[in-house]
Amino acid sequence: MTRRRRNGGHRPDNGTALRPGRRKVSLQGALLWFVAAYAGAILGYLGVNAFASRLLGPGSFGYFVIAITASTIVGQLAILGVHRAGLREAARLQTGDDDGLRRLRRGVRAVSLVPLPAAGLGVAVVTFFLVSDQSTLARSAIAVGVGLLVVLDGQKRMCANHLRGLGQVRFASLLEGRSGGSLVAVCQGLLVLAVFVFFPELGLAGAVGALAIGYTIPVFVAFRRLHRLWGHLTVRGNVFRDLKLVLTQHWRFASNQFAGYVNSVAELWLAGLFLSAVDTSQFSAAQRLSMLLVIPMVSLQVVFSPVVSRFVARNDYPTLELLLRTGATLAALCTAVVWVPILVMPETLLGLVFGDAFRAAAPVLMLLTLGNLANVLTGLAGTALMMSHHESVVMRVQWISVLLRLVAGASSAMIFGLVGLGVSAAVVTTAMMITLWAVTRRRMGISSHLTLRPSLRLMRQTAG
Repeated sequence: MTRRRRNGGHRPDNGTALRPGRRKVSLQGALLWFVAAYAGAILGYLGVNAFASRLLGPGSFGYFVIAITASTIVGQLAILGVHRAGLREAARLQTGDDDGLRRLRRGVRAVSLVPLPAAGLGVAVVTFFLVSDQSTLARSAIAVGVGLLVVLDGQKRMCANHLRGLGQVRFASLLEGRSGGSLVAVCQGLLVLAVFVFFPELGLAGAVGALAIGYTIPVFVAFRRLHRLWGHLTVRGNVFRDLKLVLTQHWRFASNQFAGYVNSVAELWLAGLFLSAVDTSQFSAAQRLSMLLVIPMVSLQVVFSPVVSRFVARNDYPTLELLLRTGATLAALCTAVVWVPILVMPETLLGLVFGDAFRAAAPVLMLLTLGNLANVLTGLAGTALMMSHHESVVMRVQWISVLLRLVAGASSAMIFGLVGLGVSAAVVTTAMMITLWAVTRRRMGISSHLTLRPSLRLMRQTAG
């Protein structure tokens, strides 16, 4: 049984949930702004990886990537899904709904005071004991840096999602994307470069410290900007009671975010467990470069999320389907531009970004891009389900995929090595994306794949 409703035409979305003082931005404008901001994020992302790979070399770069991904996933889990739930609900707020704003703020406050700092402290302690090959001073610096990354990444995600849901589209775009968004990524890239040029003896401690410091200023500015929107509201009540409410209402979002991130890094962790240090670094480089293919789709996921939430609330599924398929078409065209150079000169690109020692990762890079292409071709199925209160089914699909990755990936890595792990990653990613597309058709009665008849006019008429 579907929830699709036919109507006589496509009515424009004027953004009825806009709060006073917002400057209206169309969906097309929001997408263009995000893409421009994402370009800065990519430059910073490539800079961080390029400088870090040269600073640490093939022997340590893979473990650097593992440390960063681990801190990111813990920070994402510690915020308990408040960021995505906040985006969905903020996009539906009507003008003057102070009670709704207050509920959003209470959720952010509860997470900021309890689970997020606790997660940062826990990760710092674990990190201190794991990096036993470093000096005591270096171990302490690495532990503190990774702990700060957990806290700052969580704060950044909450600020960015709530700001976008409340209409601060332009600034939110600067906080979203690879390596924490363009503001964070550029700061981090410059700081890692400074360590590489002036303090190379700091090694891993210097690289991690540069990433943590690079988060600080953008997160502070984002927090102040969000405070302007709801700082006038008094928030009272027991923090632990609010935390319990957050867990009750949003745990599926948290589980989805956790599972989604594990799906993106599981093979990297398996490489660290079953492959040599050099092979782990090779896989890390290939994975980082292959992620460029999903940039257009990630852009759509971020920009379309509040729009999907509004159309679902209005039960306007025909218009939503056309928007989703138009977006998928645009993403596929942009992805093709990125994929062609990877197909033609994978070794050259790997050598250019990471150094000549990483050219051998070309076969794995080609395999990983195949799985990421499936993500693009099936469109925004997962986003449509998440923003329409079908997060439970997405959660099940994602966790089944995690299980398959761990079993198939571990077996492939032990038997076939680096290339086997790449094949496993591509197959599981493709299967997961096709499944989400099929579930979207069955649950919502709409398709999310690309179309030969995209409607750019509808994107211009729809509020971002």
